[in-house]
Amino acid sequence: MHRIRLLALLTSGFAFATAPIDAQQRDTPPRTAAALAVATYNAERTMRVTGVLEVTADQRVDGDVAVLNGPVRVAGRIAGTLAAINADVQLSPGAVLGGLVVVGGTISGQEQATIATEVMRQPELLRYHLAEQRLVPEAEPTYDEAWWKRRARRKPVPDDRSWSDFTFTSAHTYNRVEGLPILLGPRIRQNTEWGRFTLDAFGVVRTAGPVRWDRGTLGHDVTGELQLGRKAGVGVGGRTFDIVDAVEDWQYSAEEVGLAAFVLRRDNRDYYRRHGGLGFVRMHAGADADLTFSFGDERWASARDRAPISVFNSDEPWRLNPAMDEGTMHLATTRLRVDTRRRGSALWGGWYLDAQVERGSGTLARDPGLLAVIPRPERVEYTRGFIDARRYTRLAPGTALNLRFVTGGWMSGDRLPTQRRLSVGGPGTLPGYDFRRSWRVDPDPFTCGGSSLPGSPALCDRVMLFQAKYRTDFHVGWVRNDARDDWWRPGFNQHAAFVLFADAGRGWSVGAPDLATTYAKDDVPPLSTFRADVGAGFDFGSLGIYVAKATTTASEPVNVIVRFRHRF
Repeated sequence: MHRIRLLALLTSGFAFATAPIDAQQRDTPPRTAAALAVATYNAERTMRVTGVLEVTADQRVDGDVAVLNGPVRVAGRIAGTLAAINADVQLSPGAVLGGLVVVGGTISGQEQATIATEVMRQPELLRYHLAEQRLVPEAEPTYDEAWWKRRARRKPVPDDRSWSDFTFTSAHTYNRVEGLPILLGPRIRQNTEWGRFTLDAFGVVRTAGPVRWDRGTLGHDVTGELQLGRKAGVGVGGRTFDIVDAVEDWQYSAEEVGLAAFVLRRDNRDYYRRHGGLGFVRMHAGADADLTFSFGDERWASARDRAPISVFNSDEPWRLNPAMDEGTMHLATTRLRVDTRRRGSALWGGWYLDAQVERGSGTLARDPGLLAVIPRPERVEYTRGFIDARRYTRLAPGTALNLRFVTGGWMSGDRLPTQRRLSVGGPGTLPGYDFRRSWRVDPDPFTCGGSSLPGSPALCDRVMLFQAKYRTDFHVGWVRNDARDDWWRPGFNQHAAFVLFADAGRGWSVGAPDLATTYAKDDVPPLSTFRADVGAGFDFGSLGIYVAKATTTASEPVNVIVRFRHRF
């Protein structure tokens, strides 16, 4: 058995880098293609056309051409650049262009034409208005990728002015402990030449019955930060809270968990209560990277499942929310976030990294409610690490290969609290295996024995997960990336894509080796013990339909999964 130090375990995922392949046509970030199209339209010598433009085989146009709303058909020659704005372009055999930029439209016949420079294309429509014969682009509306939340998002507030408001909104999730949490309270943004001050002061009202005037129904979450420097700098802040938090939030988005709970009465997370406060120092480099150090003092407690409604299966009981360790904890956390992904189109490119180390010390009563006797509080000290590393690589126009490596868990000290244990299995990690139904498999590499306890809690000290996804676009005329039109075609807001994927992973405990679910602290289970699956499906951006089949356990049936986010 190979012995590998934990440090190597936490860093081995970065070997996934794959160099992108150059291509003649690319989907660029919106500001690049749109800026070129706008500049071409506004140039003094550009020929401007609104509506249909047709350049026949015997025609030649000298200079640049800009077309609004199209369509455009070219069989002849355009000596300069053709900028098609919110217009489709059809190129006939023998067409010659000096350059081509298309915003909010499609290109057909490109392989039959001659284009002197690289083709640039943005699939999203350009919103604009005309002022004194000049094209003025408007700010794109900010909306969440999830179609069920787009109409609720307020218009973006410019970063260079101060503002305040009183917010009444949902927490954008739904679960068996809180129902639909409602947030209400003031928000303040004060911008200065040297930085920014922000304050979010929310009261929390939980709608799951029974609704009473107590901490089960009411809570709070207040965060303030003083930021020195705009694009790069240092921020100092604090937070006080009385909330219900998820044990594992890395597998599955809160919105998808909420939809599954509300519609199907399936809650794919466990929860616990957190009450306390923390202070933090954050160093940031624009929107792409930040390093945060935080120090907190919290009280942890179990959170009981209550009686929220669901559309279907309302006669079935909710899966029990597992009991958690209870007591007070002092937490010191270091977190590094790097995000260089370019999201100008459905195909991203770049890196994403979320790495954190937590040092916890305090007094906990272990596993309350599971033991035959009342547990005595004991002193607990531990160190836990976690890494989620992803590489997004464009292989060709409309084709991408995305890789993900996740690992983490116990690093040193005492046994991890239940709130910090881990698991795999289910739609977000290994969709070929059902979530928290590992009783079919012995030994249990998914929850490390938690399936035998009420609520099937996650009990693994460590996990490791590899994921790969290959996607390639297929174009459907009625599927567009237009926020203004998405109200009548929910979910179909980006390129349609065919997806192939594969996953492999497992969890394990740290202790006296039994070569099944428990391994020594310096060991990693052999790859032959990992559970794997493969699958395929269609991804429409904020709606994906997939089938997945376990490959290491033949008895597992084929699973059909609906996702309202990209798999990763």
